Amino acid sequence: MLKKLKVALIALFLPVVAMASDFVDGKHYSTLTTAQSKDQKVTEFFSFYCPHCFRFEPIAKAIEKNLPDGAYFEKSHVNFLGGIPKDTQTNLSYAYIIAKQAGKSDLIAEKIFHTIHVEQNRLLDIKDLKTLMELNGISATQFDQAVTSMPVISAENNMLTAQEKFSKAGALTGVPTFIVNDKYKIEMKGIESQEQLDKLIAYLLKK
Repeated sequence: MLKKLKVALIALFLPVVAMASDFVDGKHYSTLTTAQSKDQKVTEFFSFYCPHCFRFEPIAKAIEKNLPDGAYFEKSHVNFLGGIPKDTQTNLSYAYIIAKQAGKSDLIAEKIFHTIHVEQNRLLDIKDLKTLMELNGISATQFDQAVTSMPVISAENNMLTAQEKFSKAGALTGVPTFIVNDKYKIEMKGIESQEQLDKLIAYLLKK
């Protein structure tokens, strides 16, 4: 009876072991020197000015949709892209944060990406950005009031802090970059499908 029980227990854990063995540190993900977060989360570092980020939006949305219970997805806008003033990039960070607080982050993100990459309007003028926001339910007055509020300033500072931390750790050299639990960077070159990506994330969230 004891022998049968041991066999049953081994069989029970075989799928988990097999799944874990499918993923290789250095190929599918990289382990960072940063401290692991207490929360289970996936962070996407991105820029609205990045064409790869624009094309990755369906993948990012699928990641968020397919996360296991108890985990969450967050987007963190960076301001280090070359050829564009940092203040201009920061304005888009503010716009995303304000939209998120208004419950319109998905809508505004979609509109900003479309405006920059499809309409070829880089939103370099803050007036154009405010017009976009106003057309989608956030007035210029609301924007001006929110951009100087402590919650928005704090959220933008948190984005900058995360950007600096992962840049110093060598993990953030371009965008989009996906990091799990502040500890594991996903190596997209080693990923062949959305299903494989979802399984890798589920594995890393519990690692």
